[in-house]
Amino acid sequence: MRKDGRRYDTQPIPIRKHALLDPKEEKKEFERLREHRVPRWVYRVIAILAVAAIAVLAWFNRTNLAPENVLQWVRTSIVGMGVGDGYPKAISGSNVGARNFLCSGSNIVYASDTSLTVCNTTAKEILSTQHSYSNPLMQVNGIRILLCSIGGKNAQMFTTGGDTVELTTDQNILGAALTAKGRTALITAADGYCGKLTVYDASGKVISHYWFADYFPTAVALNPEGTKAAVTGVSSQEGEIVSAVYIIPLDSDKAVKPQAVCSGNFLSGVFWDTDGAVAAVGDTAAVFFKPNTSEKKEYSYNGEQLTAFYAKDGRLALGLMPYSGSQDNRLVVLDSSGNEIYETKFTERVLSVSLSGQTAAALTNGTLHFCSFSSATPSDANAGNDAYAVALKDEKSAYVLGISEVRLVKRG
Repeated sequence: MRKDGRRYDTQPIPIRKHALLDPKEEKKEFERLREHRVPRWVYRVIAILAVAAIAVLAWFNRTNLAPENVLQWVRTSIVGMGVGDGYPKAISGSNVGARNFLCSGSNIVYASDTSLTVCNTTAKEILSTQHSYSNPLMQVNGIRILLCSIGGKNAQMFTTGGDTVELTTDQNILGAALTAKGRTALITAADGYCGKLTVYDASGKVISHYWFADYFPTAVALNPEGTKAAVTGVSSQEGEIVSAVYIIPLDSDKAVKPQAVCSGNFLSGVFWDTDGAVAAVGDTAAVFFKPNTSEKKEYSYNGEQLTAFYAKDGRLALGLMPYSGSQDNRLVVLDSSGNEIYETKFTERVLSVSLSGQTAAALTNGTLHFCSFSSATPSDANAGNDAYAVALKDEKSAYVLGISEVRLVKRG
């Protein structure tokens, strides 16, 4: 016993099992444990793969990770939190044009004749603002939205984080383009010229001008970096419509010649979704070419009427109809070189088209067709008899625009 009257702890001291093994058994136990140990090279491979994955994610999201966009991204994420009352959602205003109904990420963005609205997947309004443009044109890229007055002299650039930049022109606006970094291009009328291109930075400061002397500009697109502009223009020669496509470096004041000239084709839309390819949409054919090269390809509609078109990620979707009332209508998807990668037929006119990943959506009279590029048979869903525009949220769901409301339709 201890001097303080308490007994000593008499519990036996545990002895490790290995201490009881003879040297041969202990060596076998060591070898067994070493065999089950993960080799160091496995950890090295895992670390390398993790770093590579992070690098790939950073590359594809490099625009959002730019210093000028990080704060906007944080503010947008905070604003986008919360739950709305769900779809369908009533529209503010009396009319939303099909061209002004677009997806940004998983959000739907639309401009009516009185307001601009952004809603998340639960129909909560992230942004809602009034405008006075009688003929609005909307462009969306990332967290930024450009709204301009076609035939007017005013435009505004919004972010879903709540910032607004006001733009004013001297002549009437004819078309517009927007990059994810906030560079804006406006084509306008110009006294003494066929038209003018003006490019602004994200703060609304003018950084470039270009005047057109031979063709009247009809549409504009900017490359992803915002360093070059593609502009379509139209003129006439000997009574025939002639269209041209210009590639304009924004760091030079030199006049440039058209990159492509097309006779008998009215080019009214142009897209520059990837650095290496430009697509221009006309009433008789779509034109694809590589900037600053002689490579060009024309996809003729072969007399069919263009009823809808949409471009995204270097792909172009076209709705084509042989004649009014035809039951042999087509949806065609082309890659950045003008090659056909998907085609399917419908008995009714294609009213609107959209793209997301490996899926195209085609809206006909009351029916939404989800068309997977890997399947010859579309998956159909009820869109509502008043539906006239579609914007794919993802490959399994889409926003549909009706006369008085926005609906969320899921793939069957």
